[in-house]
Amino acid sequence: MLRVGDLIDYPDAPGERLRILWLSSNNETAATILVDVDDALPELCPLQKVNDALEADRARLMLSDPYLPLVNESKVKEGHKIIRDARWKHIETLVNDVPAIFDPRRRSALVQALVAEAMTLNEKVTRVSVYLYLRRYWTRGMTPNALLPDYSKCGGKGKSKSASEKKRGRPRKYGSEPGANLTEEDRQIFRVAFSRRYASDKQRKWTLKDVYDYAIENFYCDKFVDENGRVVHVEKESTRKAGGLLTLRQFRFWNDSENNRLEIKRKRLGAKLYDKDLRGLIGTSTAEVMGPGSRYQIDATIADVYLVSRLDRTRIIGRPVLYVVIDVFSRMIVGIYVGLEGPSWVSAMMALANTVEDKVAFCKRHGINIETEDWPCHFLPAVFLGDRGEIEPDKINTLVNNFNVKVENASSYRADWKGIVEQRFRLLPAKFKKFVPGYIEPDFRARGGHDYRLDAVLDLEEFTQIIIECVLHYNNHHEIKRYDADRDVKADGVPSIPRELWEWGVRHRTGAMREFPQEIVRYSLMPRHIASVTAHGIYFRENYYTCPRAMEERWFDLARQEDRWKVEVAYDPRDFDTVYLGDAGDRLGFQVCNLTDRSRASRDLSLWEVDQLDQDEKHRKADRANKAPYANADLNAAIGKVVQGAIEKQGAPTKTSAAERTRDIRKNRAAEKEANREREAFRPGGTVAEVGPAKAKVIPMPTSRKPPANDYSLPSINEIRGEKDDDR
Repeated sequence: MLRVGDLIDYPDAPGERLRILWLSSNNETAATILVDVDDALPELCPLQKVNDALEADRARLMLSDPYLPLVNESKVKEGHKIIRDARWKHIETLVNDVPAIFDPRRRSALVQALVAEAMTLNEKVTRVSVYLYLRRYWTRGMTPNALLPDYSKCGGKGKSKSASEKKRGRPRKYGSEPGANLTEEDRQIFRVAFSRRYASDKQRKWTLKDVYDYAIENFYCDKFVDENGRVVHVEKESTRKAGGLLTLRQFRFWNDSENNRLEIKRKRLGAKLYDKDLRGLIGTSTAEVMGPGSRYQIDATIADVYLVSRLDRTRIIGRPVLYVVIDVFSRMIVGIYVGLEGPSWVSAMMALANTVEDKVAFCKRHGINIETEDWPCHFLPAVFLGDRGEIEPDKINTLVNNFNVKVENASSYRADWKGIVEQRFRLLPAKFKKFVPGYIEPDFRARGGHDYRLDAVLDLEEFTQIIIECVLHYNNHHEIKRYDADRDVKADGVPSIPRELWEWGVRHRTGAMREFPQEIVRYSLMPRHIASVTAHGIYFRENYYTCPRAMEERWFDLARQEDRWKVEVAYDPRDFDTVYLGDAGDRLGFQVCNLTDRSRASRDLSLWEVDQLDQDEKHRKADRANKAPYANADLNAAIGKVVQGAIEKQGAPTKTSAAERTRDIRKNRAAEKEANREREAFRPGGTVAEVGPAKAKVIPMPTSRKPPANDYSLPSINEIRGEKDDDR
């Protein structure tokens, strides 16, 4: 089923791609625009025409949107934001006036009225610019970020500039020569010099300055022998005409832009030495909405049940936070979050991110198997309504401007504005409270009341499973008694069960739901923090991570050889096995960073459990530190006792001279070694001889030859038994 924002491609007609801008309530008429035509304007057409082309394989639905400008809001320049917001201000009323804006005559009148009003306010806007903004908005995904300026496409980033006769850059302050531009011929000369000296010569260890001098001497100078027989170098005529010699700074610039420093260093040192020393160590009410996705409400509560730690079930960890996101039209619970983070942006983000998550995979991760139709919710709405403290505009701007989601904040002390989601907090606990030990009853902390904290047996994962089961029951079986259905819902006899209302709304009123890649939406909503790139990996919250980008660009090598540096990572507090590193540039993208083996102890744990392990280890270290001085004192005493005994055995100093005492060290060592061998010799069935002057018993071998003085051969079985060998 087609939705607003879908892209339709016609393979047999190159350059003909349609974007669906609007669908009528009866799904019979659509407004479309050609996205690759510069002067295209919207046209109204029967939706069946598009469906027929899709069914006949003359057209195909594009799964990805190459025109959608997904950017990281924090990296957009303030000047660009001002331009975007000013353009959006001009056309916001026009794009919301549907379907009038899609009729050519009415559109022309609306644009003329807008321009006339702007002129009275001394605003610089023309009819041509308004049409330009409208086309850009429609063709680039219908989000405010479509109006960002395209300055990033200007210039030649990463490309070498073509040289001309005029010297580029700042004029020289001193000297008579104007200086030369770096040409392709110069680059080739530098490559030859670099290859001959810096990259290949491992013995002399040429520096960049040496390579520069070599290039000047051999390629930019003429040589001759003077009358004294000395070799003299003079500037070539071609070099003088070019403006003089290239500077060392220009050579370094060429080297930094063209060469991979780490690969060159590996060649110079050799693979073995380099790998040994420099390699890196490794987010009524019903009367205000048209259908599913028109508005979601979000709110949180602290569950009335105490939990125990998954790491140590004897420890009580308190009460969890429960976030619920609900669709206003169908009352379907479209997203949840269960955790220990207090009501905050981090928790709200996790609940919002769950709204676009594949619920089959989400439930499977918690050990529950469902079908897609049991929880068919993975869309973004047109509007989010939540509390100001948890959904602040400055924290959610990336979501707003990338996906055109409007955020509404309820006023303080006005929970009735979110009455629908507030009611769910009474319905869900009613299903599980009588079965869950540790659930708080009204007499909690009353005089003589029971202490329900001591009854806690569930951990966070088990409580999450219970909440998911309750949500599935509510979505699929709970009938809303006071649902204020509109005329169409009543006429079709739709049961007031959330799933039935959702499915009816998807079939008949689908215009508000927007589907985007869940990874991008989740990344846009995740909390961010600063991590460090070290020789062992990307260091974040006592753990080390790695990713393909870091390995390809040898970050850990650089961190070991030079110094660590800071990077920003996004993370999911529920799953600390991975964090997410933003891609380079303004476009919204990320690299998945996984735990290294150095941090294997933190696998399959959440942020709170990782912090708990860290705190426990710090307590144990502190306790061991208190005992260490006593152990050191015991060691010192033991060493002193042995030394004192040796001094007493030594007795009084002899009158032997130093020369006499040191004369026969080698002979003394040989004698001591021989005695030591006798004491330490191993005989099966026996024991090592005790230390002392006693000699070991020697058993003569019955042989005609005299045994050698030092016979270390193994004894025979008869010797072991104490018997004599037969003389044969």
